Amino acid sequence: MELRQITNAITKTLVILAFWSVLLIDLILSPSISFPELAFALIKAVVVSGVFWLLFVMLVDTFLKTILLDAKEKNADRVDGGLSYHVTEPSAEEKAWLKAQEKEKLNGP
Repeated sequence: MELRQITNAITKTLVILAFWSVLLIDLILSPSISFPELAFALIKAVVVSGVFWLLFVMLVDTFLKTILLDAKEKNADRVDGGLSYHVTEPSAEEKAWLKAQEKEKLNGP
């Protein structure tokens, strides 16, 4: 399962988006941009993104675990698609197909 990697990727993307949003909105709304205002905007963006990091890690992890448990409860397989494809285990047929594809790659066409 790639649950941890998916959680980190989504969280990192949201935190970067929050950082740039706070920084740019703060600079757009300021009457003039000087060094102290730029430094204060950077500090504010870092603090807000740090708080959001903790919040987003909890929310995204919970969200993904809920999807995983729901997929397991409904006996969904990876063919159904969606986000459950990344967090559910492959079926026996899919594992056999992947092994066959791997052998075909090694042996050539």
